[in-house]
Amino acid sequence: MLLVYTWGISFCLTLLSFSTNALSPTPPLSQDSISESDGPGKTDQLTQWAGQLLASHPDSAYELAHRALQMAEKQEYVLGQANSHQLLGRLLYHQGVYNQSLNNLLQAEKLYLELRHEDQLGENLNYQGLVYYAIRQPELSLKHHQEALELYEKQKDQKGIAYSYGCIGRLYEKRQQYVLALEYQQKALNLYEQLQDKQGTATILENIGSILEDKEEYQEALRYFNKSVRLSEAAADSLAIIVGLNNIGDIYRKTGRYALAIETTRQALQLATRLGDRYQISSAHKDLSQEYSLTGNYKAAYEHLETFRRLHDELYSQETTQQIALLQSLFNVEQKNNEIQILEKQQQLNNLIKITLTGGIVLMALLGLVLFSRQRLKIQRNKEAMEQQEQMYQAQRKLMEAELENTQLREKQLQQDLNTQVKSLTAHTLHIIGKNQTLDELKTKLNEALQDDQKAQRRKFKSLINQIDYSIVQDKEWDDFRGTFEQVHQDFFQKLHQQARELTSSEVRLASLIKLNLPSKEIATILGISQDSLRVSRYRLKKKLQLEQGDSLSNFILNL
Repeated sequence: MLLVYTWGISFCLTLLSFSTNALSPTPPLSQDSISESDGPGKTDQLTQWAGQLLASHPDSAYELAHRALQMAEKQEYVLGQANSHQLLGRLLYHQGVYNQSLNNLLQAEKLYLELRHEDQLGENLNYQGLVYYAIRQPELSLKHHQEALELYEKQKDQKGIAYSYGCIGRLYEKRQQYVLALEYQQKALNLYEQLQDKQGTATILENIGSILEDKEEYQEALRYFNKSVRLSEAAADSLAIIVGLNNIGDIYRKTGRYALAIETTRQALQLATRLGDRYQISSAHKDLSQEYSLTGNYKAAYEHLETFRRLHDELYSQETTQQIALLQSLFNVEQKNNEIQILEKQQQLNNLIKITLTGGIVLMALLGLVLFSRQRLKIQRNKEAMEQQEQMYQAQRKLMEAELENTQLREKQLQQDLNTQVKSLTAHTLHIIGKNQTLDELKTKLNEALQDDQKAQRRKFKSLINQIDYSIVQDKEWDDFRGTFEQVHQDFFQKLHQQARELTSSEVRLASLIKLNLPSKEIATILGISQDSLRVSRYRLKKKLQLEQGDSLSNFILNL
């Protein structure tokens, strides 16, 4: 897929060669030579065969890898399961199915940890780093590459350390942290040179050249690209040579040396054509189109651009077909797994139904015996319970009748007490009315006598009149009246003060007399005031109670 080249062609080639080495590849196998009855050795061979088909026939590779996984699980061959999961993770990564790729790599990691296979665990972590970068989680990608590096350092695996350095350096390059990128690539280069690993050295030289090209240090980048190509030629790595030539052509184009750029790219095109690498052929035509366009040869530029478009469409169609085939394989495998699970669940359900039915029949028989033996006892207990309930009902009924009778007696007594208090209140009221009437008459007569008396007698009579007035207003019998009133009309004064807090004692008395529904004349007589003064007092009380003009003071107080 095109995604493989997003990371850099040489970098991914190193990854593929490094990963496959862990599985010790063998010559191609035929499907007929693989039998599920064979042991772990045949499972490994099936995994290796799937690895050989990974790039050319990913759908077939997936089916073989999945078959190897099933065989390993059936044989309880843990290392075979781990290798199969890792191969599936690699395959799905290169086909862009990142979620399932990561799931398989995580399964492989778990199994490698159980087996303590740290060398393969390091390789697995580096692959997880690639997947995390592909799904745009660079921090997680860096974390996994660093964990792989720590494992390799612990094992003193120089090749693994160098490879991890290259991965980390490539990440820093993508983040444009060129100082760190060059630092890690230089570490990788030193190790590969010590190991005399030409392919690894060529890959790192190409990576360093790419960083320098990003920094626009073209001459230095060209030097590294040329070194990389020479090492690739020594290692007979044709694909790496093509990549290097394309990089050199890019440098010539960017520095304005178009003739050299065209010549170099043509060399890459010729080599790619001999190899039959359609992707590299397409890439070379695209570069030639740009280079001819810069020289003003638009006809040649157009021809190469059209060739690039045609090849690109064919590659895209091929990749799409491969992806569809892979997805179909994924679907088929998933469908088979679902069918197996359904059959297993159906079998479990059938067994459960048989057990349940057998147990149910036995249980029903036992329950029938128990119910039959206890039925009489249950009937007898129900009869006794009903008799007890009847007795309790009769006792409760008698108790409720007694309570009702006591309640009626208490209500009768309370009514009698209330009538007595009302009579007492009425008597008090009549007494006050009679007394005040007498005092009022006496006051009138004394006023008449004052007109003919001498000065000294006038003073005495006037003093007597004042004493009578005070007696009318302040008589202690008002206290007795209030006590009796509160017994009859409970909470009246409290409710009254809630309506108007700033009431005088005279206004409170007026309100209590209105509550007794007495006529205005009798109220004036009891209070010792005239009818006009009573009207004024009623008006003031009504105002304090915040009643509207049309509201009745008497109705308000009677309903209070």
